[in-house]
Amino acid sequence: MEQLLSSQSWVLWSVLIVIAFFAGRASGGGMSSEERMQRKMEERQQAERLFAGLSPEVQQNIDAQIQSGKVIEAIKIVRVNSGAGLKDAKQAVDARRASMGAV
Repeated sequence: MEQLLSSQSWVLWSVLIVIAFFAGRASGGGMSSEERMQRKMEERQQAERLFAGLSPEVQQNIDAQIQSGKVIEAIKIVRVNSGAGLKDAKQAVDARRASMGAV
């Protein structure tokens, strides 16, 4: 009997966790779709500014890495030459890939 109660409570907790997860996903973390779109646009603009701030030689090197499929190497180059963090450097490379049509 005790084992049955234990398994029932485990199932109940599992169901509650799943419901909470999907409720959080549906609410979007408290942001409206317009706010999420605005945030994505701002992040993309920031990434483009980061890339534009690099020297032409570095930009060409990054483009060559992207064209040869070495995205991680391109991210490393952005980080070394800009001092940006991993997230910002990845966003800059992703934005550049998109503008090049290499996505």
